[in-house]
Amino acid sequence: MNEALARFHTRLGYGSSFLFLTVLWVGSLARAQGVAPVGGSRVEPVTKPPLGSTPAVSFGSSGILFSTHDHRTRLQVHGYLQADNRFFSNAVEGVGFDKFLFRRLRPLVEGTLFNRLEFRFMPDFGQNNPQIQEAYLELKSIPFAKLRVGKFKEPVGLEVLKSDRDLSFAERSLASDLAPLRYMGAEVSASLFSESISYAIGYFNGAEDGANGSFQWLHAHEAAARVFLRPFAATHVKAAQDFGMGAGGSTGDQHGSLAGLKTVGQNTFFKYASTAVANGPHNRFSPQAYYYGGPLGLLGEYVISSQIVLNKQITRRLTNEAWQVAGSVMLTGEKNSYTGVRPRFGFEPNRGFRHLGAIELAFRYSQLRLDANAFPRFANPINSAHTATERAIGVNWYLNRCVKLVTDYEMTRFRLASTSSTLHGEDVLMSRVQLAF
Repeated sequence: MNEALARFHTRLGYGSSFLFLTVLWVGSLARAQGVAPVGGSRVEPVTKPPLGSTPAVSFGSSGILFSTHDHRTRLQVHGYLQADNRFFSNAVEGVGFDKFLFRRLRPLVEGTLFNRLEFRFMPDFGQNNPQIQEAYLELKSIPFAKLRVGKFKEPVGLEVLKSDRDLSFAERSLASDLAPLRYMGAEVSASLFSESISYAIGYFNGAEDGANGSFQWLHAHEAAARVFLRPFAATHVKAAQDFGMGAGGSTGDQHGSLAGLKTVGQNTFFKYASTAVANGPHNRFSPQAYYYGGPLGLLGEYVISSQIVLNKQITRRLTNEAWQVAGSVMLTGEKNSYTGVRPRFGFEPNRGFRHLGAIELAFRYSQLRLDANAFPRFANPINSAHTATERAIGVNWYLNRCVKLVTDYEMTRFRLASTSSTLHGEDVLMSRVQLAF
């Protein structure tokens, strides 16, 4: 145990030094380019001049912008990189493999054509697994019914729909394991009455829990819909303007292989038998809510996923469920938000104590429970968990709008259906350097 802790602390020291030096270097580059946080004294290089005088090409903290003089056609090139260190003091299989990886490496190309058609293309080169995460067109001629076609996120999970750049933790909670990610499909959506009501309804080629689809046609399809209300968004009650609640769900038909479930450290803690397959209707339902007031932010959701499973001529509907509660507070007083945090002052220590960026303290509790009927016919009760419970605490440091440091400590414990076996818990310290422009 002492040797493991010593190795853990030694690698943590090396990793932290590397991350800190990287951040200082990038922060100095950002300041040299004139990239300033909201509320800082520097002037942003990208400002919106009067109509007719807009430069054809501009560069700033939001990337490279190509635009016509009337703003009706524009192209934005930007992106983000997330470099992670993971240190395991305890792992599911009893042995933790510490690692450094580029979790996400995503250039983004998006824009508008003739003020009517929006588009987005986002490949990902992270984890040595190149793929196209998002690629879609959106027709916004009808403001109350925008049509989107391509590959993008299904409108179900609250945490899943939050941008990867704006997460308070390095990885999403166990609740997101049961929500769909990105699939090919078509969707109609809009935000109405000053964003008091948002809705989305679509049809997608895919139905697997916690998985990204490809551009290959799958033997699965589902309809998904979501309604989200912000009843005080259009009022003058500032303390309640960022309170929202709603529900998302999906219903479809899935056939074929079933994906396993992973911890926040990306280790598998549940997998179906090799002969078990999806064989029919797959339904989900997810009530959800959040509240952001001043520096405080709270988010909660519940996800239930029900699937017909077949194994050796035995068929049963299995219902899995998960939930999470997460919160964060900006210790430096910035406004917290579902769409991310902008520091009031950037990292410029030579200008005084206030110019050290923004600091966020975050916490989370999540749990996932598998259907008891999955054992032993559809999953091995000896090496697959019946229940997983995660606790996490994290500290985030926003040096400016482009650079963010994330440090999380995650603890996950398991309960098995079989009393004759045990599954090691997972303890992992995750640190991240995020560069976004």
